[in-house]
Amino acid sequence: MARVRLDNKGVSEVVATVMLITVTLGMIVGGVFFAQLNLSMQAQATEFENGKASMISLAQMIEGMSLVKGEAGYVRFAVSSGGLSLTPGAERFKIIVGDESGGSYEVFEDAVNLPKFRGGAGVSSLDYQVLKGVPNALPTDYLIVSPDKAAPLGWVYLKREQGAWVIMDFGRIRVVPSGTISVTKDNGLNWEPINVIEITYVRIVYGAFSGTNVYNVVARVTNVTTKVIRLPDLTNITVSVERGPYSQSYSVPDQGGTGTIIFFNVVDVELSVGG
Repeated sequence: MARVRLDNKGVSEVVATVMLITVTLGMIVGGVFFAQLNLSMQAQATEFENGKASMISLAQMIEGMSLVKGEAGYVRFAVSSGGLSLTPGAERFKIIVGDESGGSYEVFEDAVNLPKFRGGAGVSSLDYQVLKGVPNALPTDYLIVSPDKAAPLGWVYLKREQGAWVIMDFGRIRVVPSGTISVTKDNGLNWEPINVIEITYVRIVYGAFSGTNVYNVVARVTNVTTKVIRLPDLTNITVSVERGPYSQSYSVPDQGGTGTIIFFNVVDVELSVGG
């Protein structure tokens, strides 16, 4: 009877078993790695969506505050892969009032602070998207909010710049022609109407920062300053805003008065972060 003989090229059962175990372990490890990666990316995406909603809520809360010192509220942020950024602003913000005589008065100058929320490394986003504001517009397109150009004071938008960021932007003013009031120049013997213009600017300032993972961002009105600008014989008033390289002007319509009084309100809203 002929014998069946194995040649020297055969693979032993031990080697085959080791190879099978190695491949199986590799598949298991790879599967676990990709599963963890997928879960991590889903967690980062969820955190970023929650961060968007929290930033919108924060802007709405600030904008809804009355001009009363001490009013406060808070919004909660859960952060593990991303982060909150409260860094000093780099853009200069100027408010200038001009009149028909050619004169101009710089009534305010400061930096625009932009609180930001950063998404995790695995978060993808559009290059730019308005979440609160005027759709398909840039925040610098609305430096002056007026009856002719309505928009919210507080914008929230998405911007991709070395990562995904959600930015809250109060870098604009509201100008409201408020009609006329009667004033006298001769102790009540004669009265004349004076145009009234109200200008409001919400200035974001930073307070204390502490905590980890879960943050309560507290917004508090710490100060309200009103500056009265009297232009007794001028009625054709132009309000201009300069913000970095951008500028915008608004010619306030004459309301029938013989002069103008401007009430310029600066509302300081302090953001403090605690765990």
